[in-house]
Amino acid sequence: MTEKLERICSNCNSFFPDTFEWTEYGICLADEAFDPYLDDLLEHGNFECCGELIRAKRFVGDREVCSLYEEAELSEIPDESLEEIIGRLVEKKAGESKPKSPENSFEDHSFAWLLEHDERLRSLCRDYRKQTAEERRMAADFEYHAALAGRVFNQAIGKPQDAADLPGEVAALAIDPAFAPAILTVGSLEYIRGRVDEAMQLFLSLTELPADTEDLDVIIDKACAFLSEAGDSGNAGKLCAAASSV
Repeated sequence: MTEKLERICSNCNSFFPDTFEWTEYGICLADEAFDPYLDDLLEHGNFECCGELIRAKRFVGDREVCSLYEEAELSEIPDESLEEIIGRLVEKKAGESKPKSPENSFEDHSFAWLLEHDERLRSLCRDYRKQTAEERRMAADFEYHAALAGRVFNQAIGKPQDAADLPGEVAALAIDPAFAPAILTVGSLEYIRGRVDEAMQLFLSLTELPADTEDLDVIIDKACAFLSEAGDSGNAGKLCAAASSV
């Protein structure tokens, strides 16, 4: 015979913990506000689907019950400890969650797309648009070289690159769209990722920079050499022709 439970909310069938961690708080699944999220909560243990709602609606489980109280059917609980049940659900959730690339990853999107959609880059553009050309160049130069140094250091200690991080060269180009070293590097990365049109737009923009841009001839030559080494003689010739006509 099943022992009668104390009439508190945490002993109600509708009570659900607000997290997979040990907690005295929970939510009431009889609350219609949670109806759209029941599948995610019960089948997938996805608390993120309605995190703000959970935080707004959660309460301590030992409070007095309401008229909807329905005693939990403990006799149907598997022969597992609560810790084992939670562990199994967490493991299930992890198994169902496939690693995803960040929504605004440079791996998946071009620089031009990120410049329009990624708030990090948009913020850099807004902030540095107010600065002088010299200040933008100095900030871009610092970001560019700091990124290279950071990458070398992380490789030395075996720390993997976080896909969520935008390359420093991308940030440098957002700070100063006329910073030639960043144009060369970002263009090369675009090309390596198969975004040839985007890469060529960046490479060709080098030919539109002022003639007194530092090391411009060397940087354009490097872009032409990159395309030639990639076996793309057509685009290499196009870039060289554009440079010679300036």
